[in-house]
This record gives sequence, C-alpha cells and structure tokens, in this order.
Amino acid sequence: MRFHRSPGPQPSGPRRALRPLPTAARWAVTLAMVLASVAAPAPASSAGVRVPVRYVAMGDSVASGAGLAPRIDLPCLRSANNYPHHIARQLHPASFTDVTCQGARATGLGRQLAVLSRQTTLVTLTIGANEIAARDVVLKCTLAGALVLHGSPCRDSYRQAGRDELHRKATEAEGKVADALRAVRRRAPHARILLVGYLKLFPADGPGCRPRETFADGDRAYLSGLEDHLNTVLARAARTAGAEFIDLRPASTGHTICAGPGDRWVEGLLTAGPAQMFHPNLAGHRAVARHVLGHL
Repeated sequence: MRFHRSPGPQPSGPRRALRPLPTAARWAVTLAMVLASVAAPAPASSAGVRVPVRYVAMGDSVASGAGLAPRIDLPCLRSANNYPHHIARQLHPASFTDVTCQGARATGLGRQLAVLSRQTTLVTLTIGANEIAARDVVLKCTLAGALVLHGSPCRDSYRQAGRDELHRKATEAEGKVADALRAVRRRAPHARILLVGYLKLFPADGPGCRPRETFADGDRAYLSGLEDHLNTVLARAARTAGAEFIDLRPASTGHTICAGPGDRWVEGLLTAGPAQMFHPNLAGHRAVARHVLGHL
C-alpha cells in the first residue's frame, strides 16, 4: 500500500496584484456595512442616560391643598401635603417649584408662568373652576337648598331665556385654558404638560347627605352635570393646546362629598378632617398624585 504525501508549503514567489471588485460588488459591500452600523446597539456609555426631571406645579386652590396641614404659604393656602408635593416625593426631581395658589385663573397666571424655563421638563396645572366662580356658585346653591329642600332653585336662578349662564361660562373657559396652556408651552418648550382635571364633588343621584351639604334635590344633579361639563371642556382645551388631560372623574365617582369617612376624597359643608369646604382632603390629594404618577 502506498501513502500519498501531501504537498508541503509552496515556495513564495511574487504576489499577484488584487483585481478591484466590480462596481456591483463594491455597492454590495458598502450596503452591508451601512446596515451593520444601523443595526448595531448604541454604545454602552449612552445607555440608561435619563434627563433630570425639573417639575413645576401650577394651579388654583384645588391644587394648592387649601385647608391641609402643614401650610407653607398662607396667602396662597398652599400645603406641603398637596398632590404636587406627593408627586415630587415619588419622582425625586432634580428641582421642584410649587406655585399653586388659591384664586388662580387661566387668564391671570402671570406670576406662576414666570417660574417656567427652557429647563422645565414637567408641568402640572389644575385650572378652570374660577372661570365660572365655582366658590360663589356652591355657596349660592348651599343657601338656596337650606331654604328649599326640593326642586332646583339654584339652577333656576342661572337660567335665562332658556340658556344656562354657568354652562355658557364653562364653555367659554375652553379658549382661556387653551391659551394658558400655550403660554406654558412657550416658556417651557421641552416640558411634558399635564392639565389635571377636578375630582367629582357632587353625587349625580341619591338622597344627598345633609348636613354635609344642603343642596336642593334638583340642584345636586345640576351641580354634578356642571362639573362634568367643565371637565369635558378642559379635556378639549388640552387637546387643542397639545397638552395631556388627566381625567379624574371615573376614579372619583364613588368618592364624593356623600361617601363614607374612609372613602371620601373631598369634603363638603362640614369637614371631617383638615381640608377646606368643597375641596379635596388628604386622601383626595394622594389619589390625584397616584393617578398622575400612573399616567407618567
């Protein structure tokens, strides 16, 4: 049997010059390199980088935490337990500025707008109720119902020639709130802007809950419909201005002024804890914070 020896290393000789690739082949190689670079993962040094949160809270007494302790600004009825502070405790932002203040209106946010900047990354705003003078409306309906148990004396006083004055004012608030949101956008162009709606105060039906409220039977349903209309208007304003709307109505329907002590997110004429009349209590502010954080 004969074994065939494999040839050994060939002696080196002059190398032959490499021929250039045809044009089509060159394009194929180039395309492959481009695709590989696009598909390649980002460098590790840029992974996980987060922009610091710089949070500004704006709005009226519902946002400021009127009646809650501890108070950190007496003229504005601002509390360190309002929903913006609960949000900030969870987010741990790089900066947090709370300029919420009682009486704030969409057409008069000048001082609150002044704290915004191009570095602001998050804004919450609760506004609109003072455009319809909600405080005066509630007091008027409270007095009217104390004298007349049935019917709708308060609603009737706002109806003229078949038109409802308060629904008209709420509808007109849409443009004012949209303008306020645009003003926020101009001062904080890189911010995420959340228009936070109002918790349900009034039950739409049921026997009421005197003495926690003294509305006439028909006026409870009227006020419930009015606040629903205002929140609907605010949702439209947010869409128009390119902001995000936080609708709290579905979650708060069972937590009105007539709910039990452990379920109530808002207080009525007689408050069971530290909160201003017809404003969110501590449980309500915590609930608003949870929903905002869940949206984020």
